[in-house]
Amino acid sequence: MNVTPWLWNELRDLFDTDDGSLPEVRVDYRDPAATGAGYALLRGRAARVVSDKAYFWSKTHDAEGSLDFVSDAAALVASGEAEAFHVVLGGVQSRSAAVPDLGVFVFADQLALDYRMGRAWGPNELEAFFSLLGELASLDPAANLSLEEGVLPDVVARFQNAWRRWSAEHVT
Repeated sequence: MNVTPWLWNELRDLFDTDDGSLPEVRVDYRDPAATGAGYALLRGRAARVVSDKAYFWSKTHDAEGSLDFVSDAAALVASGEAEAFHVVLGGVQSRSAAVPDLGVFVFADQLALDYRMGRAWGPNELEAFFSLLGELASLDPAANLSLEEGVLPDVVARFQNAWRRWSAEHVT
């Protein structure tokens, strides 16, 4: 895998030191089908589900259901039949590298990815993560990438600038 030399230098502090936080990168979609497609992409690339209980709440049945016993839990969220849910996926592959464990919040119009900062992250993993974000964003031409609310404006600007630059260099 070719690593973008400047990317790690630019965003290293958001990934390399575990400060106990779980930063969130959000992929907002206008097309509800993209939410389901994004979730399917992540599940299909994951080596395993890390969450002890991978469940969602069905509004239709007023009951908890296992993510593994429905064909498309994200579509149920997008249609309003299920509540938003969170699952942690391990070993998600992107560009021949595994991204460290990713938490995935599935909302009707958004996938919010959270991660544990620390030693598991390096230049290859960050490159793979950005590649994965690129694939997720490509599912909807109107998709927007953002960081969670409350992040300092200079950090948001730095991340957005890195994202735009990376995208310009890698999207053909």
